[in-house]
Amino acid sequence: MWTQEQRRKQAVVRTKARRGYPTDVKEEEWRLIEPLLPRAARTGRPRRTDLRAVINALRYMVRAGCEWRMLPNNFPPWETVYYWFRRLMRRMLFKTIHDLALMLDRLLDEREAAPTVGVVDSQSVKAPAARERGYDAFKKVKGRKRHIAVDTDGRLLTINLTPADVADSTGAMLVLDVLKQKWPGIKHLFGDAAYDHRKFMDKAAFLDFTAEGGTAARGAARR
Repeated sequence: MWTQEQRRKQAVVRTKARRGYPTDVKEEEWRLIEPLLPRAARTGRPRRTDLRAVINALRYMVRAGCEWRMLPNNFPPWETVYYWFRRLMRRMLFKTIHDLALMLDRLLDEREAAPTVGVVDSQSVKAPAARERGYDAFKKVKGRKRHIAVDTDGRLLTINLTPADVADSTGAMLVLDVLKQKWPGIKHLFGDAAYDHRKFMDKAAFLDFTAEGGTAARGAARR
C-alpha cells in the first residue's frame, strides 16, 4: 500500500507531466492548503483522487468561466471534480482559505490581521443564464447585482448576490449581518450616496456600526 508521502510525490510527477496552467496551485500555496483538506481514510478503499489536481481544476474553472463538462481532459473527470467541490463546500473550505489569505495579506502589509473599517458597494452584471434576474434602471443592466464589503485596500470581506433590480441599501442588509458575525472588529463603514438610506443606517446603528454614506464618506474611506 502506498504511503501518503509516495502519493504526494506521484501527484507532483503527474502535475509536471502535463502542461500547466497559470491558475495551477504553486508549491508554497499548496503547502498552506493541503493541511486544510480532508485526510484519506485509514480503512476501506484507498483514495485515488489527487486533490491538488481537483483544486487546480476548480481554479481553472473559476478563471476560465467554463462549464463542468467543458473541463479539459488533462484534469480529473468533471464528475470527480464536481463531487469534491460539493464536499469541500460543505466543509466551508473555500471560505476558510479566503479568510486566512486575507488576514495573512494584511499582516504582510504590516496591518492588523482583522479589519476595523469596511467599505460597501455594488455592481450590476449581465447574467443571461441566471435563474433570477432583474433590471437595474440606473446602470441599464439586466442580470444580477453583487453587494460587497471590502476593507480599505479592496480585499473582499463578504458578498451578497441578488437580482439587479434590488436597491443597493436593501441588498447590503445581509452584508451587515455577515460582517457583524464574521468580522466583529469592524466598527466603521463607508459607502456612496446609495447607502445614505434610513433603513440601512438604522440597521447599521442597531448592529453597532458607525456608517457614513455619500461623497464625503468615500473621501474619508480613501484616507
